[in-house]
Amino acid sequence: MHRLLILLLTCLTMASAFDCDAAQPKRNAQSVKKERRAAAGEVERTRKQINQNSDETRRQLNRLASLNAEAERSSRQIDVIRREIADLDSSIAVTNDSIALMEINISALRNAYAENLRAMRSRRQQMSTLAIVFSASNFSEAYRRYRYMQQFEKWQKTKTRQITELADQIKGRRDKVKADRLTQASKLQDLTAENVKLEVTRGETETLVADLKRQGSSLKKALEEKQQQLKNLDAELDRIIAEETRKAEEERKKEDARLAAEAKKKAEQARLAAEAKNNAKKSDSTVAAATRPSAPEKKDPVNTPPKVKTTAPTAPVTNIAMSGTFESNKGKLPFPVAGKYSIVSRFGLNSHREVSNIQVNNSGIDIETAPGATARAVFDGEVSSVFHVSGYRNVVMLRHGNYLTVYAGIDALSVKKGDKVKAGQTLGTIYSDPEDDNRTQLHFEVRRERAKLNPEDWVK
Repeated sequence: MHRLLILLLTCLTMASAFDCDAAQPKRNAQSVKKERRAAAGEVERTRKQINQNSDETRRQLNRLASLNAEAERSSRQIDVIRREIADLDSSIAVTNDSIALMEINISALRNAYAENLRAMRSRRQQMSTLAIVFSASNFSEAYRRYRYMQQFEKWQKTKTRQITELADQIKGRRDKVKADRLTQASKLQDLTAENVKLEVTRGETETLVADLKRQGSSLKKALEEKQQQLKNLDAELDRIIAEETRKAEEERKKEDARLAAEAKKKAEQARLAAEAKNNAKKSDSTVAAATRPSAPEKKDPVNTPPKVKTTAPTAPVTNIAMSGTFESNKGKLPFPVAGKYSIVSRFGLNSHREVSNIQVNNSGIDIETAPGATARAVFDGEVSSVFHVSGYRNVVMLRHGNYLTVYAGIDALSVKKGDKVKAGQTLGTIYSDPEDDNRTQLHFEVRRERAKLNPEDWVK
């Protein structure tokens, strides 16, 4: 019985397994390929979504940089307007004080003038001018009275002129106060408008920061890519500058060797010329001695060629190039773009504390400007190199003696390597990114050979 039960259970188990196998569809090569294509399509969609997220994060970071630059510009403009209003307030106060003082002076002048006129009228009512003069007891007194009347008339004219001039000055000062108050009202309107603009910008910034904070991995990736692009540009610039330095050193050594060989050749030529001249003199003296029979014969001394003193050639001091007046124009160089612009990333470490703890180290400054803007040379120089770096498109490097300026982010080039350029000359059109709302940015650097300098210390 026990054996029969075990046999029955075994049969049931085998039947169940057979039914399960029959229920599952059989997989063939075609179905496997179809599954792989579906999986690959899902992977591609996921990759595209990740890239889209990263691109959107980069756009938002760029927008955040623009908003921060705009907020900074508005804050500076507000400070300027406030200082101008304070200056106007001071000017109005000083002008009002001067008007008050002038009004006191003109009042005193008018009172004195009126008092003297009243006294003179009183005298003239009693006696005419001629009667006053001829009523004098003698000629001397009559003359003094006559001179007094003349001086009094002159005094009247002087006081009248002074009162008129002072009144005109008061009117001019009041007109100035009126104009200053109109300017002040206009400045207050500008201040209000800038404050409104700043508040709107801050609101947009806060919204953008909140959105970026939710994009953790994409944000980190975007910042790391930006830092890598800067590192790649730095590495390429360092390589090019080092190569230029090496070639310049080789040229200097070749020039030194050429000058040394030339000096040695000239010294040898001078020695041979001196020796030939000395031999010629010896030959002439021998012939002269042979034509004088009475002269006793003398044993010729052994002639040795004279020693010609030579000096080692001094190697000329040659630089890669002279710094010229580039250094003397520090702080006065024109900006590398014309028109309206904003500095969206400054020299050195740029921290995104509000959205990330990652710092981006910038070797120059990033300038945002309008689409269609061009990059221009900040000083006379030579196009030392033109190359391409991922993330910066075309890069133009100008040499100004020991100093270099770098312009990255150029689309259509206007110069080529070896060209001589003048300050203000167009180097090319700055690239506008169609996938980032046509954002137009130029990366600009100033270097002394490989040493990186803050461009804002050099341009105005």
